[in-house]
Amino acid sequence: MNSAEHQSSDAQPGSLAEFRAGWRPLVACAFGLGLGLSPIAPYTSGIMATALEGEFGWSRADILGTLMLAPIALVFLGAYVGRLVDRLGPRKVALVSTAGLGLAQLLIALIGGQLLTFYAAWAVLAVISLGTLPMTYAKVINAWFTQSRGLALGLALASTGATGAAIPFLLNAALEALGWRGGYVLLAALPLVIALPVLFAWLRLPEARARTASEALPQTGIPVRQALRGYRFWVLAVGSMALAFGVSGLLPNLFPLLLDRGVDNSTAASALAALAISVTAGRILSGFLLDRIWAPLVCALLVIPATFALVLLANPGLTVPVMVASVVTLGLVAGAEFDLVAYMTARYFGQKHFSELYGIQYAAFGLGAGFAPAFYGAMYDRFGSYQPEIILSIALLLFSVAITFALGRYPTSFSSAPEAAQSQASAHPAGEPRTA
Repeated sequence: MNSAEHQSSDAQPGSLAEFRAGWRPLVACAFGLGLGLSPIAPYTSGIMATALEGEFGWSRADILGTLMLAPIALVFLGAYVGRLVDRLGPRKVALVSTAGLGLAQLLIALIGGQLLTFYAAWAVLAVISLGTLPMTYAKVINAWFTQSRGLALGLALASTGATGAAIPFLLNAALEALGWRGGYVLLAALPLVIALPVLFAWLRLPEARARTASEALPQTGIPVRQALRGYRFWVLAVGSMALAFGVSGLLPNLFPLLLDRGVDNSTAASALAALAISVTAGRILSGFLLDRIWAPLVCALLVIPATFALVLLANPGLTVPVMVASVVTLGLVAGAEFDLVAYMTARYFGQKHFSELYGIQYAAFGLGAGFAPAFYGAMYDRFGSYQPEIILSIALLLFSVAITFALGRYPTSFSSAPEAAQSQASAHPAGEPRTA
């Protein structure tokens, strides 16, 4: 799209004009996210663990321990990757990191039977592929979409659910035909052969504003040090970590939890399939609501029904339809998490340093999501029941809603003044202007 075309689209008010102008970058973001680190690692590691366990005799715990490397890398390097996105532009970071993800998968395919080299290859993958996470692509979406920013974020992030639905079938076929090395070759081909060409062709900022990386977005936003000194940044970080911990700790345990409630294997599997669909729907629904309603209120509208669903799941003797409906309700929250954090980071702190600030927020979120499954597993080993896990999730979800309301109204402008001066609010959260 040339500059004149973009400027003409700006003259057409409304969200439809935004999608007409930015659908290609949105599709590129969807491919980059859907074939990036965020979905590929969790959706494939369990399948690959079975193959590696049979090949080398490694324990499942040792193999799945590699999933901890990405959250650790994110904690230490997430802010620096975000800074690179802000300074160099998201296109360069996404292209290099996507290529690195594919090449790192090939590196894993070449290793021998040493667990140490397996971990070393995964460490390389975790570091080099951080640029495929949402903090890179949210920068692009923020540049193209204002009135429909929430919906655009939801549509792009929904691609990770599509990956989760399709990749197990592809990976199992590759493992049967080519063995575990062939499985990793397939995982390498997805970003290299599919995502990378789409990113190269369509991932770009609006040309009228993309002469240099520093000019790519409107230069408004709170400086990083100022944001870190303000209470809002840490309120959002603590709230997102609590939400991630409460949801991500419970999701891996849903299948055995349903079996514990007397559901058979096929019904439990059907419930998890419904969960995957609801996760995707939750991302789109939350994005749609974020464009129209104050973000903390959207959080409450999605999270509070999920707590009622957990209360139902805590009671044995439920009918199958009620259990499935409860799982689906929980999935809506699991799908909304990324949207909420990305959207609120942009609205409360602006766009000038968005990727660096979102990188820190994403690290807090990743800590909660990464460590929760092991903690919840330890809880089950200790108590022999899922009741304590459900109670903990209910408490964490309600806490995340309560603390998010402390964020207050959206700022109407950003400056270098202290937070209290630059955060003057609009008349009402749900009806404030839709520019960030």
